[in-house]
Amino acid sequence: MHTGSERHRIGPRVPREWSVSGSGGPRPFTSWVAYRTPDRSRYLWESRHGRKGAGPVTATGRAAPHVPVGAPIPNPWLRFWAPQRMAWWIAVAFMIGSVLFVAGAAGSLMPEVFGGQHAMAIYAESCYFLGALLYTVSIYGQLFESLNSDDEVGIDRTTHAPSRYRWFGFEPRRLSFWTPFVLLIGSLVFNYETIFALGAKAELLPAAGLWWTSLLGSVLFLVSSVLQLAEAGHGYLSFEPRDVSWWVGVLFVLGSVGFIVGSLPGFPDVGLPTAEAPQGAIIVKLGFLAGGAAFLAGSYLMLPELFLQLRSQGRSR
Repeated sequence: MHTGSERHRIGPRVPREWSVSGSGGPRPFTSWVAYRTPDRSRYLWESRHGRKGAGPVTATGRAAPHVPVGAPIPNPWLRFWAPQRMAWWIAVAFMIGSVLFVAGAAGSLMPEVFGGQHAMAIYAESCYFLGALLYTVSIYGQLFESLNSDDEVGIDRTTHAPSRYRWFGFEPRRLSFWTPFVLLIGSLVFNYETIFALGAKAELLPAAGLWWTSLLGSVLFLVSSVLQLAEAGHGYLSFEPRDVSWWVGVLFVLGSVGFIVGSLPGFPDVGLPTAEAPQGAIIVKLGFLAGGAAFLAGSYLMLPELFLQLRSQGRSR
């Protein structure tokens, strides 16, 4: 038997004997819930940490290993391999996508390497196309992760997965849903922009509204990144420099700002040199280069974030 109405429940199902001792988060959302157990100990659920450490995994990877008191604990910063976990694939796909954005922007600064502007543009737009595609795959993985994170805590504090996978869903009360959902919309906008930009350079498609889609995708990335930062810090204004999840959010915000800056020269009324001018073209390239680098750093930090959560689960058990 478990507490709470299923319709309005935030957080996992917990034993009936447990009571809620506190909750909070960036309003109107709840990003943490604290429970008091019969033995007067405390159990803390956090939305981001819960799905990163207890998201969809294979049967062999479901349980976090029990760590006996005094036993050596592997350093989360020196671990890189966990393909049985969705969070690992999400991080790796986003890292490779970011590498492609960095490679495309860096290559666009050196057209002579490619023998001219046209060949360089084909190369850069190909990198952006593949990078945006991998972003979309990774972001859908984040949405899938949110919909399928462990939804029940047993009396022994072990978490349990849903009975079946959910491939789609709409959960407007949950911040953990809105963060990847907004990011997925932004990524799909980028897919449109990169497909038509590459097609236009290859003279196969029209260059229709590309600067607008680039800016819209970047703004949606920024909105999602702010929500991600608020979820990690449990508030819209937070400063948690010792929390790796907070740094993931900060770097994603910086990456989104870089993409926005790289989009602005496409609009002649913003006061910057236009993208057709040499100075404006440099702003575009440097903006996407800096944005891609920030996303690369943030997506890398998602790996130690995962292993930190697994270590925390092992200690709690």
